[in-house]
Amino acid sequence: MADARIALDAMGGDRAPGETVRGAIEAVGADPDLQVVLVGREPVLLAELESAPEAGRDRIEIFHASEVVSGGDAAALGYRKEDGSIRRACELVKSDDVHGLVAAGNTAATVTAAVAVLKRLPRVRRPGIAVTLPSGDGRTTLCDAGANIHCKPIHLFHYGIMASLYCSAMFEKERPTIGLMNIGSEAGKGTDLVKETARLFGETNLNFIGNVEGNDVFNGRCDVIVCEGFVGNVILKTAEGLYAMVARRLQQVQKALDGVAKNGDEMTRDALRRFRSNADWSEQGGAPLLGINGMVLICHGRSGARAIRNGILQAARIHRKQVLQSMARGLVEEGSVS
Repeated sequence: MADARIALDAMGGDRAPGETVRGAIEAVGADPDLQVVLVGREPVLLAELESAPEAGRDRIEIFHASEVVSGGDAAALGYRKEDGSIRRACELVKSDDVHGLVAAGNTAATVTAAVAVLKRLPRVRRPGIAVTLPSGDGRTTLCDAGANIHCKPIHLFHYGIMASLYCSAMFEKERPTIGLMNIGSEAGKGTDLVKETARLFGETNLNFIGNVEGNDVFNGRCDVIVCEGFVGNVILKTAEGLYAMVARRLQQVQKALDGVAKNGDEMTRDALRRFRSNADWSEQGGAPLLGINGMVLICHGRSGARAIRNGILQAARIHRKQVLQSMARGLVEEGSVS
């Protein structure tokens, strides 16, 4: 019997439903203890499944939802479309019919529906998207990456607490270090928002190391970086663009090597594969929406089958590691959270 059951908004994303359904099939093929519930227009999804391999299809179900929230729709429609795939998927999480939700569609609509249906965890004022990026010899979790662009100090403070709890539970990191994104590392720099947030962190027992700068995102200086959603989203999209440029340059190098030697340099091929595995956003899965009373994983809008596959597998890992339960306990135990 499957120990992880994940809902997928199969209608969400630029390449849905073809790539979302393919990703679901690949996910169940990679994890024999996984079930996936495709949420969306049943006739469309059945047609996609008919052309799919038989292996694993017995662990894929369809939950019909007649409405679709497009990328250009207002955020409120994520909830107001009562038979929309995003809202129906959130309702499956709330009813405990599934252990979590993966969505690659309209991010603002997904956040709106998740807050309206699942509600926030106790003490949390605003949810935040936590994206994990490669850095140094490990990883750095950045929060928020776009859920909230109108932040108050208490919001940023909560992001630091939640991302720290996420790192501890997901990556088994004891007392993760927390940095606050700023225009300089010196104390007292930055806006009133950043200064007040630093004061809040300084009054706790959290492992807060102070201000960090943009170049610290990838150098491994800290485990968690806290920032406003606007700033975090710019950092994320800049990182994606930089990776794409570097990947193209490396492919050009590989082609040149292939022209010199019949099979190219196998060591170079291995290095390219490792680079892709560590840095390609489609290999990383998705970003959890922290602070929601249910597991919601947000994938890139351009996600293809591989990204959807990895997002579903990541959601299953989050469920199995009981990350949500650990976060809820940690928020209650942190007496200074208000």
